[in-house]
Order: sequence, then structure tokens, then C-alpha cells
Amino acid sequence: MLLLGAGGHGRAVADAASAAGWHIAGFLDDHATEAPWTGASILGAIDTLPTILQAHPEWSVIVTLGDNRERRSVVERFAGIPIRFATVLAPSAYVSPTASVEPGSIVMHHAVVHAGSRIGPHAILNTGATIDHDCEIGEYGHISPGVHLAGTVKVEREAHVGIGASVIPGVRIGARAVVGAGAAVISDVPAGVTVVGVPARPTR
Repeated sequence: MLLLGAGGHGRAVADAASAAGWHIAGFLDDHATEAPWTGASILGAIDTLPTILQAHPEWSVIVTLGDNRERRSVVERFAGIPIRFATVLAPSAYVSPTASVEPGSIVMHHAVVHAGSRIGPHAILNTGATIDHDCEIGEYGHISPGVHLAGTVKVEREAHVGIGASVIPGVRIGARAVVGAGAAVISDVPAGVTVVGVPARPTR
């Protein structure tokens, strides 16, 4: 597996992927110059991906940038070349047999995805997050550590739910919306809006 992004999130994903049986071939990063993870090194900048995949077409790829927009930008940059995007499921995570996790997504340690839920491409379910039944996480969504989504919640494209937030059943969180850390979301969040607090309300 080749990881695009060698920051803290990249190291955490490398740990989870290695524990799940993946071999970490290395990292691509535009800024890091030193090996960020034991046993793997920086192989070049992110733009060297096409050249590396020409030499190693069998390698899978995962984009390990925590920022949703940056992650999307990298994926779209290479839309014209064939890439085998990996799915990382940490061994301690639980994903229901009736749930689905699309390629490019990451389910970290102790996260839970219950029956009927759908996780879109290149999403992040971080440590200890719980996704109850029939939820939908859109592509490039980010569910932070310790978040709890009740049943039938819909988190749209590029939305970010902050650490420790809770969302009641049936709520929709719009595209590119942000839910602040520790918020309690009891009503829909419009696209592009940031909400904070208990109960969660839009920021001024």
C-alpha cells in the first residue's frame, strides 16, 4: 500500500493498515523529508504518483490527508490514471455484513458501522466513532474520534463532524457543513454551515 500524506493521520492509518495485514510500501508527501513511520520511507512528492504506479501497478493507494478538501483535491488530480484505491479496516473496528464501505475509505480502531449503513468513497471514520443503522456518509466525509451517529443520519459530501459530537436519528448534515466538537445535533444542518454547542446552533 502506498500512502499519500505523511502527517499524523498518515501515520495512524499506516498503523491500522499494517495491523490489518497490509504491507506499507511507503509515503508520498509534498513537505515531509524524513520517514514518518517505522519500516517505510518518503518515496517522493505526491505528483510522482503516476511514475511510481507505472513501476508498481500492483500497489494499492490510500489518501491519508485529514482535511476533506485536500483529500478530494488529490483524488481529483489523478482522475485520469488507473488507481487501485484501498479500503482500510482496522482489526478492532466492526463493520456489519449488511453495511458497505467504498474504496478509499478508512475505518479506524474501535469504530462501529451498524446494519445497512453506507460509507462513501474516501471517507474517514475515526477512532471510536459509532455509526448506527442505515446511516449514509458521503464521499470525503470525516467522522471524528468519539462521534456517535444515531440511526438514519445522513452526512453529505465533504461534511466534517467534530470530535465527541452526537447526532440524533434522522438528521441530515449538508455538504461541506461542519459540526463542532462536542456538539449535540438535534436538527438538520444546511450545506456549508458550521454549528456548535448543545443543542447545536449555527455560528455567526
